[in-house]
Amino acid sequence: MSESATEEKTQTIETPEGTFTIRLTMDDMGDIYPGMIRYNIEVLRGTETVYTYAINSYEIPPGSLFDARKTADIVFARLAQDVSSRPHLYLRPRVFTRPLPGDTVDVVILQGSPRRFGNSAKIASWCDDEAARAGLSSRVFYLQDMDIRACIGCYVCYDQGYCPVDDDMPRLIRALETASLIVVCTPVYTNTVPAPLKAAMDRCQWLHAREKVLGKEVRARGLLIAVAGRRGKEAFTCVTGVVRAFMGNLGIRFAEPILIGDLDRLRDVAEIEGIEEEIRASLRVLLVSGDEG
Repeated sequence: MSESATEEKTQTIETPEGTFTIRLTMDDMGDIYPGMIRYNIEVLRGTETVYTYAINSYEIPPGSLFDARKTADIVFARLAQDVSSRPHLYLRPRVFTRPLPGDTVDVVILQGSPRRFGNSAKIASWCDDEAARAGLSSRVFYLQDMDIRACIGCYVCYDQGYCPVDDDMPRLIRALETASLIVVCTPVYTNTVPAPLKAAMDRCQWLHAREKVLGKEVRARGLLIAVAGRRGKEAFTCVTGVVRAFMGNLGIRFAEPILIGDLDRLRDVAEIEGIEEEIRASLRVLLVSGDEG
């Protein structure tokens, strides 16, 4: 039971397999979202937790037949009955959280364009190379090539810190959680970011939940490098706001973005005089400051 949890009720059950205790506790998570309450149910065999269940008030849509507390009471009663009738199923811990697969890296580069060899991909390769020159590990995530599904707003991640959606997102979460620098390379699509990048950013609500529920604090600097066909800074207003919100939600320190326009006319970002060195220089500054802090 967490230090902030309030015990609601307990029930002790004697069985041929030993003594079991079922405990229902309540966590006030209003510091994360207004009015969020999480109910936790533990089944203990002696002092060992062998089963857990959690549900929070944001999981239950408005107008549902049962609210989160009523659902927790129903689960509590059903578990009590199940433990009494089938105690042999509760002799060993049943763990439902999943470890995050994949590698940790120093620099995560999110390549948001669906064009594998376009301008954003070229910029991502410069960033990847600059990280290698600094002696740091890095990885470019080509989001278009990954199976990243849309967030369904289920709020299950706020129960135990993991997402129930089965796709490629876990290895991205693992990399983001440990990186010291996160770079977003993206074109402007209809004044915002392309769909694969937006899906990945939305799914990072899971990482927000891991920060709040498990204390997995992200300690990273963040840089946006965006390209647009049109001239002028107004083409980047929405992109900058979306990426800034994404990083701010995770506590990532947002550096001054690099915004490159007029590519409908210029076509190739590499042909812009001095732009590669400007990007590399910005990376070098952030890599040094990230290493120091």
